Amino acid sequence: METVRRFGFGVLLLLAGVTSASQIVTVQDVMNYKDNSWDEDAGVWFLVPREVSEDPCNWHEDQSPWHRTSNEDWGWMHEVAGRVPPDANGIESATLTIEAWDVDSDEGEDDVIFVNSRYLGMLTGVERDWKAVTFKLPESLLDDLWDTSQLYVYMDIDQILELTGGFRVTLNSSTLTVNYTTSGVRAAIAPVYRFWSPVTLSHFYTADAAERDLLIDDSPQIWAYQGTAYQALLRPGDTSASPVYRFGSPARGGHLYTIDETEKESMIAKHPAEVWTYEGIAFYAFTSAKQASGTVPVYRFRSSCLEYDFFTVDETEKRLLIDKYPAVWTYKGIAWYAYAP
Repeated sequence: METVRRFGFGVLLLLAGVTSASQIVTVQDVMNYKDNSWDEDAGVWFLVPREVSEDPCNWHEDQSPWHRTSNEDWGWMHEVAGRVPPDANGIESATLTIEAWDVDSDEGEDDVIFVNSRYLGMLTGVERDWKAVTFKLPESLLDDLWDTSQLYVYMDIDQILELTGGFRVTLNSSTLTVNYTTSGVRAAIAPVYRFWSPVTLSHFYTADAAERDLLIDDSPQIWAYQGTAYQALLRPGDTSASPVYRFGSPARGGHLYTIDETEKESMIAKHPAEVWTYEGIAFYAFTSAKQASGTVPVYRFRSSCLEYDFFTVDETEKRLLIDKYPAVWTYKGIAWYAYAP
């Protein structure tokens, strides 16, 4: 098992001398005719550009659904959950930009924009020409966006004149722009690679790509590469991440991992180096008390017969071990939180 021992401190070297800096990351969600189907019940659809005639006499080319009138109104949802930076810690600002056509505000047309049932403003100055109107979202909507990663936009067409018929309007697009504040550790988020050894009957985890390649190239008969288990931090930055410590067994060729400081100190105090050697910090993750936004639980299993741990973020894999292999693997709960692979 010499191969196992000689890469024991690779991650520690990788972590040395790295700094982090906070930054703003901008995310946009654009809704237009390509993203929406004509849904009469939901009231969600946007203009197909060729349908609007520049000649106001060609009324048949700019009627519903491309134009909406009073009592028809318009509504749509912006969703950014899949694009929130993994190290986001807040929202600095956000804007909603609506590109519209045929808003005759000088003649009394009042197309009012609501977001999450809160008044945001009115489309003004658009007239019979495409124009983008941008609204800055207030703090209350920023809080909603941070909590749910989505906003519902509703346009009340001719709010004042809705009983008399009023005017018409059509839309080309709606763009939500969100400026997230981040910890600056996005570049430090790296895959944690997983190996299985039929020789030691244990799993091995590393965030060091060089260590991964060494095992793949030099020890394929000992360590079978299984891909990315999850993603973790190579440095904590200004997040609440904690170190995950790694121990190696020179005698058996296996490894143990813990985020618990007490467990780490107990391992060092109770076991001589030839049984469990402390190999330093493997990577950084989050405890249950300090879970970061966008992270998922990493489940821990312990095998009393193999005397090793197994970690997974896969719910199906977790359920399989609990249901079918309880005699081999004891579920120990959530080890820490990390980012999905």
